[in-house]
Amino acid sequence: MIRLTRPTLGASELDAVRRVLASGHLVQGPTVAAFEVALSERLGVPHVVACSTGTTAIQLALLGLGLKAGDEVIVPDFVFPSVAAAVLMTGAMPVVCDIDPDTFNMNPALVQAAVTEYTQAVVAVHQFGVPCDALAIADATLLPVIEDAACALGARDRGGLCGTQTGLGCFSFHPRKIITTGEGGAVAVHDKGIADRLRHLRQHGMRPGPQGGMEFPEFGVAGRMSDLHAAIGLAQLERLDEIIAGRARAAALYRGLLTLDDRVLTGPSTWHPGRVYQGMVVRLADEYDRDVVVAGLRALGVESTIGTYSISSHPGLLKAIEVVKGGVPGSKLAARQSLTLPLWPEMTEGDVDSVVAALAQTLPEARRLGVG
Repeated sequence: MIRLTRPTLGASELDAVRRVLASGHLVQGPTVAAFEVALSERLGVPHVVACSTGTTAIQLALLGLGLKAGDEVIVPDFVFPSVAAAVLMTGAMPVVCDIDPDTFNMNPALVQAAVTEYTQAVVAVHQFGVPCDALAIADATLLPVIEDAACALGARDRGGLCGTQTGLGCFSFHPRKIITTGEGGAVAVHDKGIADRLRHLRQHGMRPGPQGGMEFPEFGVAGRMSDLHAAIGLAQLERLDEIIAGRARAAALYRGLLTLDDRVLTGPSTWHPGRVYQGMVVRLADEYDRDVVVAGLRALGVESTIGTYSISSHPGLLKAIEVVKGGVPGSKLAARQSLTLPLWPEMTEGDVDSVVAALAQTLPEARRLGVG
């Protein structure tokens, strides 16, 4: 089986974990602090607040802005549902916005049309490592914009590194992301006051009391990162350039083959010069059934999956969100036709050739009758 992805791990990560285990300090401590410093230096931001997951990072960022019940936050409909869940956990309402199916991202016009008198923030997702124009979204809406750079560590757009452009940027270190800590997340913050508040909130909202012990001026979240996770993250950061370059090499191999097949839709955003390749996500032409392709690839020994989800297409989630007027046809198209192919830094030319050959073999079987 050619796997969908493989994290790049080795002796340095093992050694880092051994050192933490030997220290006896497993929860958030000096290794988390060192990871925060290393990541802030890499991103060129004054503050980084590490936390337990990428979802927690978004929740903390929203809480840092003071989101509350009755507020609305615009999020893309074409995204992993945890982004909307993070909004709901603050008491605010996620309003799902359409995306451009050619870029998989929201654009300023779509976001601006979704703004109401209750809108207090936007979560702008750099989907699959493709930069969205977060600065243009901020300019169009005049609202705080949180960059979800979960898939985009190291990606760059006209405003600089993704996750550093608007003052609040969120990252994920799940094993499918650019680097991993096993599980983990972080918020890149420009404002010291907000950073201090996020550090307070990630530890249940507690702080040292005047008479000893702890006091709780407000509820927070169980959002800390452990030193074990941070140790892996520090080792991963040392090889970040190598990982990004390896992913780009694999993507270049795909580009040389996929652009020859008009059944597989790619465009300028697919090969955006500033992107990072968290995944190799393409869109199939409408006459091909993506789910049949996924099953056919698996039968040929190639693991693949969907791009991501249309939140509003899930009845259990739809009742908890609002959908922009006019609906989300671009998101539904992307959710129906997007396909994630295997990609990891150490992929060989033979691996990519095998994947593309299996895709070519599967597509004729996936053609919808009477379409196209």
